[in-house]
Order: sequence, then C-alpha cells, then structure tokens
Amino acid sequence: MAWVKSGWGGNGVFIEPYKTDMNCFRVIKTRQPTSCSNCGKKISSKSWVYGSDWTRLCLTCGEKFLDTGIKEFQSIIDMININKKELKINKDKWIADNTIALL
Repeated sequence: MAWVKSGWGGNGVFIEPYKTDMNCFRVIKTRQPTSCSNCGKKISSKSWVYGSDWTRLCLTCGEKFLDTGIKEFQSIIDMININKKELKINKDKWIADNTIALL
C-alpha cells in the first residue's frame, strides 16, 4: 500500500489511502461462491464476508485481520511520532546544517 503521493502545481506531498486498499476492511455480501483467502473455507453466494475485489475473508478470519490491521496502523502512528520527536530534538541542528550546505 503506497499511500504517500506527490502532486504537481502546489499540491506538494500528501497522504491519500487508496480506496481499493481500504475496501479490504469492509463487510460485503458475495454474489458468487468463493473461498476464504486465509483459511480456504468455502463461502457460499449471498454470504457476508470481509473483502475487496478478489480478496475474500470469512467473518472469523476477517475479524482477526481487523485486529492485525489496527496493530499495524498503530505501529505506523508510533513510527511517525518517534520521527516527530526526533525532529523536535534536532530541528535547530538540521536547519543549521542545511544553511551550511547552501554555502
């Protein structure tokens, strides 16, 4: 999932979750029989599943996937906070280094 984009014309760098990536956390009703992408359990048509496009998870595996997703997103938030703290500590030094680099 590459969510960091850069744009032209003053848009700069921004974070935009791809809708297709986020759909894996939705509960949908199947139209055709399928199987769980995780455990291989057969899923009949008109059943409720987690999924997007070709990825389908039974409700049990989907619930575990949600917990995993929450943990992974939390680790990303923790990493961003660590970088933010490092910036606060070293900002003046880094600005001075950048000024020297311009000379």
